[in-house]
Amino acid sequence: MKTNFRKNHRSLLKSLTQPVAKDALPVTANAKVQLPPVNVNLNLNLNLRLNLNLNPSHPIPPPITPSTSLDRPSHHAWFCGRTRLAWKNLTHTLTRTIVSIGGIGFAILLMFMQLGFLGSVGDTATVVLNRMPCQIVVRSPDYLHIYDTSSLPGNLPQLLESVSEVRDALPLDIGVTQWQNPIDHSFRAIAMMGIDLEQPAFELPELTPRMISTLRPVGSVLIDDASAIDFGPANRSHFGRLDVGTTTDVAGESARLAGTFEMGTGLAANGALLASRQTFEKLAPGQRPGRVSLILIRLDDPAQIASGLAAVRNRLQSLGGEASYAQAMTLDEAKAAEKDRWYRQTPIGLIFIVGVGLAVVVGGVISYMVLASDVAAHLPEYATLRAMGYSDGYLVKTLLSQSTLLALVAFPPSVVAAMGLYYVTSIVSSIPIRMTSTWIVVVFSLSLGMCNIAGVIALRKLLKAEPANLF
Repeated sequence: MKTNFRKNHRSLLKSLTQPVAKDALPVTANAKVQLPPVNVNLNLNLNLRLNLNLNPSHPIPPPITPSTSLDRPSHHAWFCGRTRLAWKNLTHTLTRTIVSIGGIGFAILLMFMQLGFLGSVGDTATVVLNRMPCQIVVRSPDYLHIYDTSSLPGNLPQLLESVSEVRDALPLDIGVTQWQNPIDHSFRAIAMMGIDLEQPAFELPELTPRMISTLRPVGSVLIDDASAIDFGPANRSHFGRLDVGTTTDVAGESARLAGTFEMGTGLAANGALLASRQTFEKLAPGQRPGRVSLILIRLDDPAQIASGLAAVRNRLQSLGGEASYAQAMTLDEAKAAEKDRWYRQTPIGLIFIVGVGLAVVVGGVISYMVLASDVAAHLPEYATLRAMGYSDGYLVKTLLSQSTLLALVAFPPSVVAAMGLYYVTSIVSSIPIRMTSTWIVVVFSLSLGMCNIAGVIALRKLLKAEPANLF
């Protein structure tokens, strides 16, 4: 029956669109062509019901009349009109729907993962700076990144404390040394930080008076509990109480683990040690004695950062020599510079930035393939709507509604999957990857734009075709 209606429909459209021969009509000014009455609306409506697989009791789009505007339907509920038709197209075939949602969901998940990796670059770049209780940082002009700082004169902290706006200047030593795995005895590079035990350069809850007393003997160190398993924790998972008291080799010298602390590692180092400045000089032999890596300045009035920074810079210039070349900046400026260095000046940051762009492109291609396949499957139905007089704008809006629904349905499971992968990746790599509201908003916006653009591109074939040629 459906085939007969389709044949009748094709014949009807061809008869309506076929030009009339000149000799078939009288050539007079008042001549009128009398065509036999044809119930066009009946045939089109019946065919539309069959093609859209609608329930006979459901309403069908109204025929065109001078008072009917197909592009401006009445103000019914949101889930009506174009959205209802888009939902029917989306859920008509369960298998196709699942495949479509899976394809779009994979594209969204890919964007989440690339953005998560990109965000981890910035988070790990400032993991050390975030624990500094200061307003101003003074560093060498040869500073590269937080674990390659070069050095400044060792007496510079005392000289800067003479500035009236400065409350105190905290010295901090940072470098990289060699750690021997106490289990398999292999050597690995590990970051090491030396602090003044009287004025610690970090705000860490683990630095209690009792813990500080355990760090006073030269050779005592704390290890970051986020250090990778390659450094040899006793439980082969993470460093903890079982490792306290372990003795191992650090740069050819004996070192004793006095405890753990929690700071977090980064892309430049998979593990970190914390010790006194005296222990640092012993276990990090590559560092020059009598030097300091960074100077952390705390102001008497933290709200007056601008005037304090100007005073520190003037003091450095007045000292002359090597001190005059030292760079003084606010802590926020130091964080921004560290992030910029990892984002723009290292292959790691560039790889993840390019990865985000490729994820959007791949997602757009997947979305286009899904929507183009759906358009091809429902081409006769869309053509019927065109033959009934529905404008191209109506069809575009219908497909945009369908692409929006695809993005809305695929987004929630993609968020859940991304959070699970973030957790697993953080455990395996010891690099923190977290879901933020910013990433959710960005990926949701990209998903809607990606699906809608793909939908418009997928509709080009239909908009260029003649309705009579589609049957």
